[in-house]
Amino acid sequence: MISRRKFLQLSALAGGATLLPLPVRWLGPRNAHAFYQSVALKKFVQPLRGVGPGGIPVAAPDLFSAPVTGALHYTIDIGQFTDQLHPALAPTTLWGYNPARGLGGNVTPTHLGGIIVAQKGQPLQITFRNNLPNRHIIPLDSSIMGADPARQNRTTVHLHGGLVPWISDGGPFTWWDPSGNRGLSFLNNQVLNPSAALNEAEYYYPNNQSARMLWYHDHAFGITRINAYAGIASAYLIRDDFEGSLRNRGLPDFIENGGREIPIVIQDKIFVDGATIGAMDPTWPGLRTTGTLWYPHVYERNRWKLQGNAKGGNLIPPDPSVIPEMFGDTMLANGTVYPEAPVEPRRYRLRILNACNARFLNLQLYVDDGSLDGITLNAAGTPANAKGPDFLVIGTEGGFLPKPVLVPSNVPFNPATLGGSLVTAPAERFDIIVDFTGFEGKKMILYNDAPAPFPMGDPRNDYFPGAPKNPTITNPGFGPNTRQIMRFAVATTATVPADPPLAITVATDLTPGIDPFLVPQVPGLPLPPPPGVTVRQLTLNETFDASGRLIQMLGTNVPLVKGTFGRGYMDPATESPRAGTVEVWQIANLTGDTHPIHFHLVNVQILSRQPFQVPSYNGTPSYTAPPRGPDATEVGWKDTVRMNPGEVTTVIMKFDLPAVPFTVPASPRTGGHEYVWHCHILEHEEHDMMRPLIVT
Repeated sequence: MISRRKFLQLSALAGGATLLPLPVRWLGPRNAHAFYQSVALKKFVQPLRGVGPGGIPVAAPDLFSAPVTGALHYTIDIGQFTDQLHPALAPTTLWGYNPARGLGGNVTPTHLGGIIVAQKGQPLQITFRNNLPNRHIIPLDSSIMGADPARQNRTTVHLHGGLVPWISDGGPFTWWDPSGNRGLSFLNNQVLNPSAALNEAEYYYPNNQSARMLWYHDHAFGITRINAYAGIASAYLIRDDFEGSLRNRGLPDFIENGGREIPIVIQDKIFVDGATIGAMDPTWPGLRTTGTLWYPHVYERNRWKLQGNAKGGNLIPPDPSVIPEMFGDTMLANGTVYPEAPVEPRRYRLRILNACNARFLNLQLYVDDGSLDGITLNAAGTPANAKGPDFLVIGTEGGFLPKPVLVPSNVPFNPATLGGSLVTAPAERFDIIVDFTGFEGKKMILYNDAPAPFPMGDPRNDYFPGAPKNPTITNPGFGPNTRQIMRFAVATTATVPADPPLAITVATDLTPGIDPFLVPQVPGLPLPPPPGVTVRQLTLNETFDASGRLIQMLGTNVPLVKGTFGRGYMDPATESPRAGTVEVWQIANLTGDTHPIHFHLVNVQILSRQPFQVPSYNGTPSYTAPPRGPDATEVGWKDTVRMNPGEVTTVIMKFDLPAVPFTVPASPRTGGHEYVWHCHILEHEEHDMMRPLIVT
């Protein structure tokens, strides 16, 4: 495989010059270090935080109906609070959601709180109250577009994967702040709640989708990456009758019923060590208490490429500065650092969400071997441990798969195929069944070996004991460690009654529970665009900004300016489909990264992936091998699609607008139904890998 830097060179050759203006001489290194390390935290000393009373709050509806629509109504605050994420840490200051009413009375502000469980066909309306303080808890780079330093407490709410009207989609320009300032596209209250308070915004979710796991998170222009990292995110489950019927075939019961369904939201973060922060990062502007969230705020030329375009020097990035990707050194599941989940030797349903800013995961399951670290690597650098139970994958972010797929739980990352057990990009979800029967009394480690950045990797982002190319020393049993996420502790016996037999197998037809497809799919089989549909040629690009920093962009196959096919978010829209039409998008990745591309409004189906020659790309790809179809776990609907370096990924979608009981006005900013599509590596999204999607 060629290096990421080589991909950059090839992309530059394909496009010409960069976006750089006249340079400023580099004046020397800064003091801060992007490779600041968290305090060493002992693994598996606290339980996985559950959902509901005593755990992550599940929102409960208000005792009144929604204004305008009469829908079931919720009230959710967005504010600052503290939460203890590990016993050795002081409570961490976070931003996040907190419901006014919670299941079982639980309204304790908690990281990832505000989980919503909705029913298909029953719309919800939510009043979100912005109670955030004026100053952000993460350093803000005011040099990137939309990052207003005077309004650091702006927010908007995006229901990720939801089929919602654009005024409730949480687009970048629909932000609001506690003082009543509004983004240019904010019409939420005008339509849904004219009497809303200054700090309130109203959202309407129709829930006319099949059962699936969505999530909702911040999407405010210029600060999405730091708002999400600060904690403004939670899960959203849609139930339907078909999903309910699967419980009669052995599917574990739902979390709201106390069943063995476990949402697992995975994140990576860095925590301040009060003993080292002064020496290692003297310019850190935030709190210096052990347990405070730390985020890279200096663009370092010895870590990331910094481009100059004249002899004698490089450009100087601002401080604080946006960075190419945020890779933490400490793993969290459900807001707890390296937790342990007690389970019985029986069947569980795991609902997995990769909520990392930029880190991909290759999820595997191994039996803890009793060593100090629980995992022993062989000469090849892969676990020598016994494998845990395999994964029966029944769904992804678009709902159920047509048929379940049995995935071995011990497949390391393969750099040749970019595959593994469960390769999961940021924002992707997996719905899996795991049976711990036969593992009585054992402990299972949820393991990850995906490179970061994906797929080329930088060993300095890979933390584990004995890491040969990471200067950080990790002691066995402690962090920093990005290879181990959590551990399952299997009891010696199961309680009664026993599980009924599982009648869900790889032969089970799950299509009755899936929204109708646009095309039939077979794993591995590529499909051409159907005749008569609009086909768009689009690109993923990487170049350098005016400060010499790496910048990622979406674009067409026609350069807007000399030097790149990329276009910024504020450039005129090029993707403006008509409502109700079907389109095929062929997206050529000219960069060295795999990008998880997320589509607002629509779900898509993958038709094919096909490698092409990056150096010769001039708007028309020269293919180097036959196309291949989607992986077995990608068949069906997706809202986030992995698009690999040097490949054209082809997807099909239909631009249906949701039916709602009110008139949806056109956006005053764009004149249509204002959505976006973007990379879900959050640092890419905001700098500047996002484009308008305007449905007319």
